[in-house]
Amino acid sequence: MKRNVSMLFFVKKQKNYKAGPASIYLRITVDGTKAETATGRQCDPKRWNNKSGRTNGTKEDIKSFNAFLDHLQSKVYKANHSLCEKG
Repeated sequence: MKRNVSMLFFVKKQKNYKAGPASIYLRITVDGTKAETATGRQCDPKRWNNKSGRTNGTKEDIKSFNAFLDHLQSKVYKANHSLCEKG
């Protein structure tokens, strides 16, 4: 059974946000049903690229942060693939 699955990483600021790092969330949409979860990581919203869903930069900590997000994304796709195989 094929399902339509999409993912989005985004910055979620608290209502009383002034400055500093903000939490990164992952939104998974399966056939129109949305679910959000925190990634457990934070970044400066000024460095966040909404279009790519990743942070901008070339330093090692930025590369590590983006690699973590890539790893989460691959885990979600693998879980979806195994669920589709099982029916």
